Amino acid sequence: MDGNKKSTLVRSPFPPFLSFVLDNPLRRLLINRDKFLREAGIREGDYVLEVGCGPGFFTEALSGAVGEKGRVYAQDVEKKMIGIILDDKIERLKLKNVTTLLCNSSETGLQENSLSVIFCANVLEEICKEGELEGTIAELDRVLRKGGIFFIKEHRGGGGGPAVTEAKKMLQGIGYRKALDKKTFFSYHVKFVK
Repeated sequence: MDGNKKSTLVRSPFPPFLSFVLDNPLRRLLINRDKFLREAGIREGDYVLEVGCGPGFFTEALSGAVGEKGRVYAQDVEKKMIGIILDDKIERLKLKNVTTLLCNSSETGLQENSLSVIFCANVLEEICKEGELEGTIAELDRVLRKGGIFFIKEHRGGGGGPAVTEAKKMLQGIGYRKALDKKTFFSYHVKFVK
C-alpha cells in the first residue's frame, strides 16, 4: 500500500541492490532483534511505525512482537525495497499484520495519534542526508499518541552521532521525556516517551 504521498519521494542514499547487506544470515546471528524490541518496549497489540524499513530486517521481528492484535507499518522511500523485496517477504512469511508504506518519513499519511511506537533503526543518518529530519520529527510526533514510545537505534559510525544528537534535541524541545540514552560499542540506543 502506498502512503498518501504529497510530494516526490526523497532519494535514499542506500541502493536496493545492496539489500542483502541489511538482511542476511550473518547479520541475524550478530544482531539480537528481539533484544532491541524489548528495549524499545514493544508489546503485543502495539501499532508500530518502522521508519526506513529497507528489506525488512526488523519488520518480521516487529510483526511477531505485536501479534495478531497489533499492526506494523513498514515505511521506506525506495520502491524496490518495498515493492519487490519486502512485499515478497511479507507474502512468503504470511505476515498478515504488516502494511507497507512507500512514502517520505515526513509524509506518512497515517492518522493523527494512531500509533503506540515509532521504531527508527539505523535510518536517522539517511534522513539527515535527505534533509528530512525536521519534517520527519514533526510528522512522527503527529502520528504518535500521548504516552507513546519513540525509539532510536543508530550506528555510531558515520553521521549517526550528529543525527541522534539533533533528533534528541528536537524531541526534548517538543516535550518528550527521555527514558533511555545509552551507547554500546556499535550503536546508540535512545527511547523517548511522548
